[in-house]
Amino acid sequence: MLNEQLKRKRVKSIMIDNIEYFDVQDIKDNHPDFKVDVSKIMYVNDIALVKAEGVHVKTEFDKIIKQVFPKKD
Repeated sequence: MLNEQLKRKRVKSIMIDNIEYFDVQDIKDNHPDFKVDVSKIMYVNDIALVKAEGVHVKTEFDKIIKQVFPKKD
């Protein structure tokens, strides 16, 4: 199901050996409602990719934590 959500949101993807991988940077930059499991990231030619099962929809808890602990610039 998440695979279809990622496609509907037009997350950049690539097929490698008949397996679909999604662009981690595109998810981070353009899809704030998703989070990536960093242990599932693989690199191909210095591009971070992840399978759909390594991407999750952010929960309310995730959103609150991000507000409590904002990123430092």
